[in-house]
Amino acid sequence: MELNCIIVEDDPTFRVVLKKNVESKSSLNLIGVAENGKEAIKLINRKSVDLVFLDINLPDMTGFDVIDLAKDLDPSKVIIISGSKEDGIKAFDYGITDYIVKPFEEGRFDEALGRYIRDVGRSQKSASFVDRMIEKSLEYIYTRQIRDYKPLSFRNAKLGYIYPMLTANFDFEREDQVPKILDIAVKEGFLTSEYYDSFYTCNHCSNSYLHFRESCPNCHSTNIESEDQIHHFSCAYMGPRSDFESNPGSRDLICPKCDKSLTHIGVDYDKPSEIFECNQCNEMFQDPLVKAKCRNCNSDIKVENLVKKKLMSYQLTSLGEDAAKGKIAVDVGELDNMLDVIDKTYFKRSLSKEIERKKEANFESTIASIYLENISELYDQLGDQRSKNFVRELYEVALNEVNRSDEVIFKNMVTLWLLITENNVQEADSMTGKVMKRIKELVDDNNPNFTLKISKNLQPVEADKSADEQLRQLDIDKD
Repeated sequence: MELNCIIVEDDPTFRVVLKKNVESKSSLNLIGVAENGKEAIKLINRKSVDLVFLDINLPDMTGFDVIDLAKDLDPSKVIIISGSKEDGIKAFDYGITDYIVKPFEEGRFDEALGRYIRDVGRSQKSASFVDRMIEKSLEYIYTRQIRDYKPLSFRNAKLGYIYPMLTANFDFEREDQVPKILDIAVKEGFLTSEYYDSFYTCNHCSNSYLHFRESCPNCHSTNIESEDQIHHFSCAYMGPRSDFESNPGSRDLICPKCDKSLTHIGVDYDKPSEIFECNQCNEMFQDPLVKAKCRNCNSDIKVENLVKKKLMSYQLTSLGEDAAKGKIAVDVGELDNMLDVIDKTYFKRSLSKEIERKKEANFESTIASIYLENISELYDQLGDQRSKNFVRELYEVALNEVNRSDEVIFKNMVTLWLLITENNVQEADSMTGKVMKRIKELVDDNNPNFTLKISKNLQPVEADKSADEQLRQLDIDKD
C-alpha cells in the first residue's frame, strides 16, 4: 500500500526534516509541498491525498483553518506537526490521527505513520465504533502523557461531567455511554481505574440535572409551607407555632391551653419538629415526600428510585500504551447495552458454583424469579431502544436491593432471576418482595397510564440437582 502525501510546513529546516522522513518510507509517495495555508488548500483540492503532514502555525492561517477550508479533507488523514503542545486537545477533538511536537526523532515519526496505516487497515475492515473510541482515548492519553484521565465538571453535560476528547464524539442523549466504553477498556486490560465521584441520575433518561423538592404526600403538590412545632413543658401542650402567636408573626408566644407566656426556649418550651401544611389540599403532615424533578425529560421521581452512578479516573497500562502506539489492535466489537443485563449463561454458571459450594458446607441459599406479567404492553409503547434502557433501569434498581454476594440477571425482557446466597426461602422471600416493590414503583411512577402486574416464585438451591434442572423447575412452578 502506497500513500500519496503532502507536507505543509513554513519552516525550511523542518521541511527538509519532513521530506527526509517521508522519502525514506516505501509506503509514502510525496506528491507536493506547501509553505502556507493557501498553497496547501490548492494541493489538497487538486490532488488525491491520503495523508497530510500539517504544521499548525502557518504565515497566512492556522492548520485548523486548512482542515476547515479544504474540500473533503477528513481530519483522520492529518498528522499535525507543531512546535507546541498547547493545541493538542483541540487537534484530537478535530479527530486527527496524531500530534507530533517539534523537534522529534525518527522513531516518533514512524510511530505516527504506523498508527495511520493501522487505522486505514482497520477502517477497511469496518472497525466498530467502540473500537475506534477506545483507540482514540488510548492515543489521546498516551500522546498527551496524561497520568490520570479524569472527568471534568461541565454544567451542560448529561452526567454533569465530560471526559476530554471522548465525550465530544457523542451527542447529548448518548453521553452516558462514555463511562461504559472506558470500563470496557479496563476489562480488556488497556486501562486501570480508580474511584473519582458518585451521584444520582434520572431513572428514565440518565440525566444528572435534577431539582429536589418537598411535596405533599396526599396530593403531591409542592405548594407547601412549614412551621415549628412547639412543646410547652408546663402543661404539655404541643402544636404549631401559629397556635402560640397572639398575632400572626408575633414574637410573643402564649400557650393556647394555659395562657402562660413562653419566654425561654429550653426552659419554658422546645421545638421538637416541624409541621407542614399543603396549600393545595390543606393536608397537615410532618414528613414531606421528597422528589426529584428531571430538567431533561421532566419526570417527577421519588428519590429512592434515582439511579446511582459512579465515575472513575483512568490510567494507561503497558498494554494500552502498545495499542496507542499501534503495536496491537483494539478489537472488542460493538457495545451491547444489554450484555450485562440479560445473560442466562452467566447466571447458570453462578448457580453451578453455588451448588458446588453447598456440597462442601451446610447452609441454605435460594433462587427466585420475578415475572413482569404485562410489561410487554409497555414495551410496545416505548419502542425497542427505550425498552432496553428501561430494562437496564429495572436491573439497576433490583441490584441495589440485594447483597453484594447475590446475583441478579434478566433471563429475558420479562423475567428476572435472583440467586440469594446463604438465605433460606423465607428470608429470601422478604428480599424478593422489596425488589418487586421497587420495580413496581419505578414502572408505575414513570408510566401513569400503565399498572404493572408482577409475580414471583422461589425455591431452595439443591445440592443434588444441576443448575439447568433447578432453573427449569423454577419456570415450571411459576407457570
